[in-house]
Amino acid sequence: MAPVAQRRSALTGEHVALSAVDRNADATPPPPPLQATEASTRVERMMEALEGARGSRLLIVIKGHPDPDSIASAIAQRHLARAFDIEASIIFFDEISHPENRALVKSLDAGLAQYREGMDLGAFDFVSFVDTQTPHMPVRLPTPLPVLTFVDHHKTVGGFDARFMDIREEAGATSSMYAEYLENSPFGLRHNNPEDARLATALMHGIRSDTDNFLLAWAIDFRAAAYLRPFLDADLLRIISKQSVTARTMEIIQRGLNNKQIRGTFLLAGVGFVRDEDRDGIGQAADFLLRHEGVETAVVFGIVNGDAVDGSLRTVSHTVDPDTWLKQLFGTDASGRHFGGGRRNKGGFRIPLGLFGRCRDRDALWAIGKKTIEDLVYEKIGVDQEAED
Repeated sequence: MAPVAQRRSALTGEHVALSAVDRNADATPPPPPLQATEASTRVERMMEALEGARGSRLLIVIKGHPDPDSIASAIAQRHLARAFDIEASIIFFDEISHPENRALVKSLDAGLAQYREGMDLGAFDFVSFVDTQTPHMPVRLPTPLPVLTFVDHHKTVGGFDARFMDIREEAGATSSMYAEYLENSPFGLRHNNPEDARLATALMHGIRSDTDNFLLAWAIDFRAAAYLRPFLDADLLRIISKQSVTARTMEIIQRGLNNKQIRGTFLLAGVGFVRDEDRDGIGQAADFLLRHEGVETAVVFGIVNGDAVDGSLRTVSHTVDPDTWLKQLFGTDASGRHFGGGRRNKGGFRIPLGLFGRCRDRDALWAIGKKTIEDLVYEKIGVDQEAED
């Protein structure tokens, strides 16, 4: 028989590991991952801002045409505000033009209100902005409201204050940031709660929409999806995620194909006059035309509702930053607000026609708008406008 000492030395690796665990049972546990610590700090600051506004009236603003990310983020902001007895209202200013987004609002029973002239927005105590680069209100208020929270994932512009501000370019969607707040706060999502299920579903749809089904996702977007997955309503998500293309959108895409001009890896297409409710077709046309062989950047534009040139940019180029590119190209209005902007891989611009919008000669108006955009773009990229495709 082997000596006792030899038998002890013959312990298996499993036994050795267990023995090590026993010896270190009282050891200090490892620190939490860095992102968990940062998330907790951000949530604490958000909770402090909301606590400081307890019992107040909060206006949550969606700027531009509401999309899945801004809609879901606004609903999440309202959810958190209500936990502090804050009376929160969500308002948007531009039409919900995309059929899928209208279906989203209806399916979620989201409680959004569109601004109408005569609304007393000055009756609120604070304002919160979601999924937008600046805190400028689309309408003038007698007295500006203090900004309670400002949450966005576009490039930072700066020049303003908020009690809580969180701007992260490394997030594919603002919805992911709100999912992080929920996961790390005492007011997170609950199982078997219909309202929380709708919120989780909206946030998941917002993330999928803004990250092109996670093709453009960052780490935070995947973490957010993992958190939301157990709470969402799968049937509702299938309904609101249905990608339908209307006949008028197909027509806009066809016009883009017919009118495209390709210079190197750059594609430019004017699609003429577009109804306000079909404006999202411009972005869909840009998405489609970006798939053209050899194209790295696509810009599609049209005159929307007869009073503004609306355009969308899509790119896979490593040298084109949509936000910087569009801001440099189109500049600002008299108040310093940029006509264009964007984030990684996509952007948009809107240039009001002003007095020219009253021109009754549509052909002349389109010719002027089209020539102006083409001149600016081709000068920017430094190519010959007369070069053949």
